[in-house]
Amino acid sequence: MISRTVRMDRRRFLYGAALGWGLPWVWTRGQAAEKMPPNGQVTVGLIGLGSRGRDLLAMIRQEPRCRLAAVCDVDQKHLADVLPWVGEGCQAYGDFRRILDRQDIDAVVITTPDHWHAAMTILACQAGKDVYCEKPLTRTIGEGQAMIRAARRYGRMVQMGSQYRSIARTRQVCEWVRNGRLGRVHTVRLTHAPNPTRPPEPPQPVPQGLDWDMWLGPAPWAEYHPARCHFTYRYFMDYGAGALADNGVHMFGVVSWALGTDQTGPVRIEATGRQEPNNLYDVPVEMEVRLEFADPPCTVLWEQKAGHKLNIEFIGQQATLSGFWEFKLVQGQADLSPTKPNEIHLPQSDNHLGNWIDSIQSRQLPIYDVELGHRVTTWSHLGNIAYRLGRPVHWDPVQEEFLGDEQANRLLHVAYRPPWQV
Repeated sequence: MISRTVRMDRRRFLYGAALGWGLPWVWTRGQAAEKMPPNGQVTVGLIGLGSRGRDLLAMIRQEPRCRLAAVCDVDQKHLADVLPWVGEGCQAYGDFRRILDRQDIDAVVITTPDHWHAAMTILACQAGKDVYCEKPLTRTIGEGQAMIRAARRYGRMVQMGSQYRSIARTRQVCEWVRNGRLGRVHTVRLTHAPNPTRPPEPPQPVPQGLDWDMWLGPAPWAEYHPARCHFTYRYFMDYGAGALADNGVHMFGVVSWALGTDQTGPVRIEATGRQEPNNLYDVPVEMEVRLEFADPPCTVLWEQKAGHKLNIEFIGQQATLSGFWEFKLVQGQADLSPTKPNEIHLPQSDNHLGNWIDSIQSRQLPIYDVELGHRVTTWSHLGNIAYRLGRPVHWDPVQEEFLGDEQANRLLHVAYRPPWQV
């Protein structure tokens, strides 16, 4: 039982919207462990009801170990659209903090725009909730570091929602690479279509039923435009970071799993790109990023140009494997038979949401734990920082800072709009 004093402090904390680390603990590890749900149903709240939120809503409803108790969105239209599908007893809110205040809710699923992921995840951890947070995990590298601290401090299971680590064919490709079936992979080439463009347009009135101030949250204030929110938010750097941090995080996660670089990162990064003049969106339209790794030595190339499509190409000394949904040999010869008993076998999950529920019940880290999600998402942020600076940068993946480069280190995080902060 939480004392009345602690609960009152937490309410002031949540509604004051401060995330500073100097505040007293609300839950200790021991208290968080006491809140662990039994090996029955996990009571879940879903925050964010856009297209991805509705996908997760369907997954939650199909998972027999989940009970959906609450949904939340700042857009009343989104709430109205899903209410017929959520079931009796599920409460709807416009403020996510109402979900975090509920003691009967064990865990939350966060499918909001990227700029909200860190604040919501940290507050959820402090409220004793386990978290499933959609990719990309963060908007900045500093946010990821803070999310790891919160997850560990409060003993929470935090899963990044990138499902490729729970797809059997992806795991098989990564095991082929990891076991040297292509020879030593020295280069990985990722291709993607350009980011879209849109002619500049004046701001528009905020639609009735949309809490625009809450949608912006920690992001800088901006006048409303429909292209700024919902899906196309990702083409504004204040809320997303273009395809590099969207599909790029999916792709980087596959590459990192295959190369065995989950606990490290690139050491040298350079990036070039092209901005479109008179574009409402501010992400580069085209972009090339070069990520150089020391251990194992490998170069990862991101190429985002006209005519490109979503693809990963593992280039080894003996063979080249190419694809995304399905992979095939495009050069050389390689044994693509199933992984042998004496070879490296990667962790197995066949249901990403289900794996998270497993972790909640067992208190063992999920397959895409917050630290792994942070590491992989960092690749996209490093590319954007190098592009923004217009020069190569050198990264220390152990200390997670740029070497002797204060200008670059100032870009590890961005200031939040008060009263939000991490």
